[in-house]
Amino acid sequence: MKETIKPSKFQKEMITISMINFRNTQKGMGRKLFDISYQKVQKMNEQVELDGMEMIYISQSLRFQSKQFAQSGRNELAKLYRGYGDQIEKVRKAFQMRNMPEIAKNKKAASAGTLTA
Repeated sequence: MKETIKPSKFQKEMITISMINFRNTQKGMGRKLFDISYQKVQKMNEQVELDGMEMIYISQSLRFQSKQFAQSGRNELAKLYRGYGDQIEKVRKAFQMRNMPEIAKNKKAASAGTLTA
């Protein structure tokens, strides 16, 4: 299950800058998983299909970059990046809620066979 986002050129640039800078905070397996998401973002044209974890990486990256801008006194950019990070997070939450019934149904079906009378 994937969600399609269609960022503008400016938003794509925001995501790219944020992910490059946030990547340096990642270590080990977390960095490897992050890199998979980053490569997908780099390949996107006008839209990209993302799963929940990939959207988390993007929103975390945007919020991280927002903090960096705020600490350097660039408050307008900080607000812009924070706002876009919040927007991606809203999309992710809606995606998770839409797909949760399907996930729960699959879990219930899988565990039904393990019940005993």
